[in-house]
Amino acid sequence: MSRAAGHRRAWVEEQPAPPVDLRLVPAGAAAWLGAATMLVSAWASLWAAAVVGGAAAIVCRRRPTLRPGAIAFVACLLAAMTVTALRVHERDTDPLGEAAAHGSWAALGVWVSGYPILMDGGFKVLDAAPGNNAKNVRWRVDVVARDATVAGRRWASDSRLTVYGQGGGWSSVVPGQGLSLSGRLSQQPRGPIPVLVLHARSPPDVTSGAPWWYRAASTMRRELAISAADLEGDVRGLLAGLVVGDTSGISDGLDADAKATGIAHLLAVSGSHFAILCGFVVIVLRRAGPRLAAIGGAVTMVGLVVLVGPQPSVLRAAVMGGIGLLAILSGRTRTAVPALATAVIVLLLIEPALAVSAGFGLSVLATAGLILLAPVWSEALQRRGTPRGWADLIAIPIAAQIVTMPVIVLISGTISVVGVLANLVVAPVVAPALVLGVLCALAGPWWPAFAGAFADAAAPLLGWIATVAHWFALWPNATVPWPATPAGALGLIVMTVALLTLLRGRRFRAAFAAAAAGMVLVLVPVQFVTPGWPAAGWLLTACEVGQGDAMVLSTGQQGTAVVVDAGPDPGLVDSCLHRLDVEVIPLIVLTHLHADHVDGLEGVLQGRQVGAIALGPGREPPGSWERVHAQAERHGVPIIEVTPGARWSDGALTMTVLGPEKEFRGTDSDPNNDSVVVMAEHAGERILMTGDIEREAQQALLAAGVDLRADVLKVPHHGSSKLLDSFVQAVSADVAVIGVGVGNDYGQPSGRALDALTRAGVGSVLRTDTDGDVSVGTRDGTVTSARRGPTTAARGR
Repeated sequence: MSRAAGHRRAWVEEQPAPPVDLRLVPAGAAAWLGAATMLVSAWASLWAAAVVGGAAAIVCRRRPTLRPGAIAFVACLLAAMTVTALRVHERDTDPLGEAAAHGSWAALGVWVSGYPILMDGGFKVLDAAPGNNAKNVRWRVDVVARDATVAGRRWASDSRLTVYGQGGGWSSVVPGQGLSLSGRLSQQPRGPIPVLVLHARSPPDVTSGAPWWYRAASTMRRELAISAADLEGDVRGLLAGLVVGDTSGISDGLDADAKATGIAHLLAVSGSHFAILCGFVVIVLRRAGPRLAAIGGAVTMVGLVVLVGPQPSVLRAAVMGGIGLLAILSGRTRTAVPALATAVIVLLLIEPALAVSAGFGLSVLATAGLILLAPVWSEALQRRGTPRGWADLIAIPIAAQIVTMPVIVLISGTISVVGVLANLVVAPVVAPALVLGVLCALAGPWWPAFAGAFADAAAPLLGWIATVAHWFALWPNATVPWPATPAGALGLIVMTVALLTLLRGRRFRAAFAAAAAGMVLVLVPVQFVTPGWPAAGWLLTACEVGQGDAMVLSTGQQGTAVVVDAGPDPGLVDSCLHRLDVEVIPLIVLTHLHADHVDGLEGVLQGRQVGAIALGPGREPPGSWERVHAQAERHGVPIIEVTPGARWSDGALTMTVLGPEKEFRGTDSDPNNDSVVVMAEHAGERILMTGDIEREAQQALLAAGVDLRADVLKVPHHGSSKLLDSFVQAVSADVAVIGVGVGNDYGQPSGRALDALTRAGVGSVLRTDTDGDVSVGTRDGTVTSARRGPTTAARGR
């Protein structure tokens, strides 16, 4: 090489990167603003248009060079407002929406737009893969109406609906099929545009077949479920979630822990999945030429949309994944940013409701972080000697986590402290697990044995993802509360920008690194030696299990506790007992047989030494009694019936049954009133466990002259309004504990119950929806309380 050529090459390498092309970003922001304001309020939208129009006129007059950008900004704002206004008008005048508002009966002709999703119908359905014909299995299917008939009136419609159907016939519907359905219409509030729902009362009647590509994809999904059925534990549900977005097999425990650790995006299909798979295909085909590689990537993208389903969220993920892939493969941020802005504008004009969708916001922000921050940080790490692959591995999850935190805060009101670290730990296994899972789906219809081999190969990688989620969720303060308000999100943005700015200074980076290293050296050993949970000296712990009760009473002996009720999900209660290190359970008290108290029983029994299961006189509902009896028999655990006056003692814990004296008849809920009421005593403190008793049972206890005085009250029925002031005052507790799920459909805990607790002088009210796992203990003769912090927006039932 000549000296001149060497100088030219050095000059080219040292040239600064071209500036990022941000010209379309204001236009994208304008489209977002126009759609969002019009959805929230037409008056707010008009004010925004007036302010923006006036500002644009001033800018065009004073800075003529900015005129094209200002015109584009105003044009996108007005276009988004106009399209959104038309959609809102269409929604408001849609006869189907009006019929749904009145709960009318309807007969619909529809096109299926998504694969059926298995629902949790009151109790957990195990091994319910597609094709299962169990009558108690509920399914959810997204459809688009083509015609509707209500009260003898028939009209054409193109409304989107969510259909809930029961029975195995729903498991075989395929996107692209035409169906004839009938059932009761309703609306589900979901943002400013409510979702139309049809509760089908009969199996689907197929009126036209699906295209061959959707039939082939449906077969692949079914074979993938069969291959996953041979796997164990969390891996079984995670395989289908990662590959085709079917999260129905993922336990609530894994879902909760993944959210707490910031890796929930790995449990289902997202834009990063599209980028990984398409990037893999492009890399494999690159030797054959760029044209063939590009075609292979495009075919892979389309194939994934067909395999996962053509729902709007999947199409959005495909678009964002394609943009991220463009940025990664070309290294041209200048090209990727306009592509992202264009995608935002087009998607908002097609579906304005995305402007208020948290999922859309997360997708856009994550993609922006991928194309703007990750390359810069990766190059900075490479300049300091980090290999390129490792630099990308570190930069990408950190960038995605940081830019999405404001939206996550608005959704959950928490920040995952361990999110960045958890993403770094799982990052090396995500891509190979995803590729192996897709190969399993592709091989299933033609070579089941080969598909099973791919599933077995992916199992350890998927198991690692689940292990990381569970392990990091055990850390004390894995999530910390943060104001879920615009001001809170703005404050977080300011703090993040300030921190990133300071980190550009060498001295601050050194100090920050030293502080982080010190925290790791202190906190990690502490986590192994003296975990921050459970709190020292705990007597009662209420587990965060969603809308239900799962209470644990300490016996004062290491690893031994009494469990009162098991919650609605085995995974959630098992995780809670694991956090408490409970291995021996001398007694399980099931206060009554409603699903939110007994469906998690398998999670309590599995892998633990259990002495007996205690029940009251009620045997309703019969299905729950049969399942409890079968599980007890399978695990060899005896069932005993308790009556008032019965006493047990184990270690420092003593329990006395206070009620019910007899079964109730004719009340609003006999099973609730039949709940076993127990007074527990430990370390001189009295804890009243009340199940779901309502007014009649509370009054019966008062009339019987039972001594109800207690230091701690487990509030009846999740804090429902059916709470007597006289009952709360008779208990005269210092601390109240409420087991309740976030956003439940019952409005619990009710304002009336909370007011009653206040009037009775209860000093501290602990709630599992806002506090996560909570415990009550004693220290130096004083009642204490501790909150672990919420780990997930628990599911209301």
